[in-house]
Amino acid sequence: MSLLLLLLLTQQTPVHTLCQQCHTEAAAGVESHPHFAKSVSCDACHGASEKHRAASGHVAPDRVAVREQVPPLCGACHPTQRKAYDSSPHAAALRAGSKPVHCASCHGNHAPRPTRAIESSCQKCHNALPAACAANSPRVAKVRCAGCHNPHSLSRN
Repeated sequence: MSLLLLLLLTQQTPVHTLCQQCHTEAAAGVESHPHFAKSVSCDACHGASEKHRAASGHVAPDRVAVREQVPPLCGACHPTQRKAYDSSPHAAALRAGSKPVHCASCHGNHAPRPTRAIESSCQKCHNALPAACAANSPRVAKVRCAGCHNPHSLSRN
């Protein structure tokens, strides 16, 4: 009988609401994401995860993307950005086994990241403004990486 109740609930209740019961922080972040406004729910990235939702103990969701799986997962819906990313130095480093940035590093996993947070992430590895960038702007404090570089391929605009 509980399986029937679960099936009825999942058909009537949005997946996000079901996940929210345990994953309050992630669900709150998802609500602020542009994907949520377009009815993209948790199952788009994590699969139906029926066993996970029905478990009283810990059962992993159907899919939790590891670093190497993030670009293909996001790229399934964002092919233009994926193509640009695949030609980037970050993608090359990922293929070589490094721990570089990928889609979620900049855009966030569940909640969107503000531009300042993205720029701050860049500065963790790229802590000095390259001389070519500093020379192009008298107001260095206002320089943004994406002002000159494609944010996905890192090529110059």
